[in-house]
Amino acid sequence: MLVLAVPGVASADVPQAYQALLAEAADRQDDDARFLETADMVSVLVEGGRAAVHAYINAELPHRSGAVADWPLPAPVAAPAPAAVAAPSTVQHEEHRDLGGAPVVLGEAPDGSGGWLAGSIRQLADDSWAGHIRAGIQLERGNSELTDFSFAIEIDRELEDGWRIDSQFEYFLSESATRTTRDNWLVELRTTRELDSGIGYYAGGSYERDLIGIYAQSAFLTGGGIWHAVETPKANWVLRAGLGQRYREAGLTGETLTDWVGEAGSSFHYTISETASFGSETTAFVGGGSRVDQRFTLTNRLFGDWAVQTGLRIEHEFEERAGFDPTDVRLDVSLLYAFD
Repeated sequence: MLVLAVPGVASADVPQAYQALLAEAADRQDDDARFLETADMVSVLVEGGRAAVHAYINAELPHRSGAVADWPLPAPVAAPAPAAVAAPSTVQHEEHRDLGGAPVVLGEAPDGSGGWLAGSIRQLADDSWAGHIRAGIQLERGNSELTDFSFAIEIDRELEDGWRIDSQFEYFLSESATRTTRDNWLVELRTTRELDSGIGYYAGGSYERDLIGIYAQSAFLTGGGIWHAVETPKANWVLRAGLGQRYREAGLTGETLTDWVGEAGSSFHYTISETASFGSETTAFVGGGSRVDQRFTLTNRLFGDWAVQTGLRIEHEFEERAGFDPTDVRLDVSLLYAFD
């Protein structure tokens, strides 16, 4: 891709991580509507909003400029006015959170930003929400040998009386050597309530689309009990066990299966140092469609709220099907921004 230098350095208004996201979307997404959704999301996250993203696309991605032709361009920079001494102000300003040099007004999005993801990010102004946004490169070996671009957002919230909500959305796409486009995503949600004794209960579920895996679609919904086994300044370990149903759609035949399953799970987090932490999430289903899903993460803080996260995910389906490896292994290396 040819990159043109433009006076005024339009790319300076868009952090490098989001430049990579826009460039990847411009190369991979044939549909202007899908590219526009990505650009709309980025416009919420950068200081200059739609005007900055429009200028960057015109300068660096001119073949996509038509998709944002209706967006505003940055206004001319006015000459600086003489400094004046202002009286102390009692006006409460909008909250800003720093995203690598791009403050974000979380209570307000650029005019006209109506995308589903852009609208969701605007709701993160409440201080009781916490989580992270990450984007990176993914290497996968198993049923396929792919190098993927991934984006994920994880949002958690602590509520009163021991209630907690944990959620995650993950999206990734790629092209293999045979030009097979991958367009997969995963949604997870779990609600828990922990009592003073450390015992509690939960309900949750997930939906995953995997166009080249054993199952093109799979989902589960379970509920049961939790036990907060360890809670120290460095370590946190929660165990859970429950009962629910699992739905699958076979990738080759389209056959659908629904079975009752027992679930056993573990969530473990350990603080290695002030800048490093380790996490492990395990989910196992026993019954029709038995499966084990393990995820390990190592997060190293770079500066401020920015970090690099390395993740390993191992999925094993106990149902063997011709032409499919029962085990998939995925390695993720991502740039992560945390907020709370």
